[in-house]
Amino acid sequence: MTRIFFVAGESSGDTHGANLIRALRCAAPQVHCEGLGGVLMQEAGMVLRHDLAGQGIMGFTEVIKHFPAIRRLFLETVEHLRETRPDCLVLIDYPGFNIRLAKAAHALGIKVLYYISPQVWAWKKKRIHTLARYVDKMLVIFPFEEPLYKKVGLPCAYVGHPLLDHIATYSPPATLSEEPDTWVGLLPGSREQEIERLLLPMLDIARGMQKAHPEIRFITPCTNEKRAAQIRKLAGDFPLEIRIGGMYDVLSCARFCMVASGTATLETALFNTPMLIVYRISAASYWLARFLVHIKYIGIVNILADREVVPEFIQQDVSTKKILPKALALFEDTPEREKMLADFEAVRNILGDGGASKNAAEEILRLDF
Repeated sequence: MTRIFFVAGESSGDTHGANLIRALRCAAPQVHCEGLGGVLMQEAGMVLRHDLAGQGIMGFTEVIKHFPAIRRLFLETVEHLRETRPDCLVLIDYPGFNIRLAKAAHALGIKVLYYISPQVWAWKKKRIHTLARYVDKMLVIFPFEEPLYKKVGLPCAYVGHPLLDHIATYSPPATLSEEPDTWVGLLPGSREQEIERLLLPMLDIARGMQKAHPEIRFITPCTNEKRAAQIRKLAGDFPLEIRIGGMYDVLSCARFCMVASGTATLETALFNTPMLIVYRISAASYWLARFLVHIKYIGIVNILADREVVPEFIQQDVSTKKILPKALALFEDTPEREKMLADFEAVRNILGDGGASKNAAEEILRLDF
């Protein structure tokens, strides 16, 4: 029996890991799956040793705060790999933990496969050489990543982006589909600090849009009731509908969105919803990022296209004066809106036909265990 150990440390990794496990078990029902991840991977058939994805430990200060627990889990996992010797270790994103685990597994003679690459093309570029040393194969979700790994001698396969498959299974609720030309989505991110920094300027721009188009209604998705309460407090008496767990509901109904940088920008493009990107972090973090991150754009849609498909407003550029005219141009029937929609189609073509989970499962089963 083939035995595979998985590690995913974020909610998105839990989602993509669950889809991968289903594809694996469909192709090879005898495969035994266990590991660190979340409840979705458990529901897909994995023996869950620790709910790492559910903890959601991200960011420098969060890692420092939880370092003793993370280190203890890391050492326990290495010891478990030493005792059980799985046929393959499948790492899903989460590079801070997973790259170190790759080193340990390699030393134990366990095959290591990495699904959803660390963003070596954006920052900490030297990690690519570490990955080449300790990983047996990379399975990447952006086509431009494949030549980067092959250049350093690391076997690599582009399997497609899992969002294509995830979105294909979604059905919009009828309640939001009745008046599709009146909704505007405000997507300030999922974390407390992101919402704190971005929702207020988004609301100010929304007020300006409302003056020009009184029929507009505004809607915001959030991850849980805690974030919903934060959004309600910041919104005050502004008429903002909130959808808990309703990210795709918002994208399916919105005519236009303001989006924080992140995976949401690609999701919005795949829903064919015109948008602009806004992002603001602390002055210290921005100063540090300018030295560590070396990319022309922050939005993955623009990175894929290698040009500005979606306008980006960062730091001091997050202002109503600068953003409102562009927001109105993208909401209304304008040449700018039509061009963006055509560009979204081109970006979707870059990503290919989907099937990421099935393709990744086939790559794993192709390994010589």
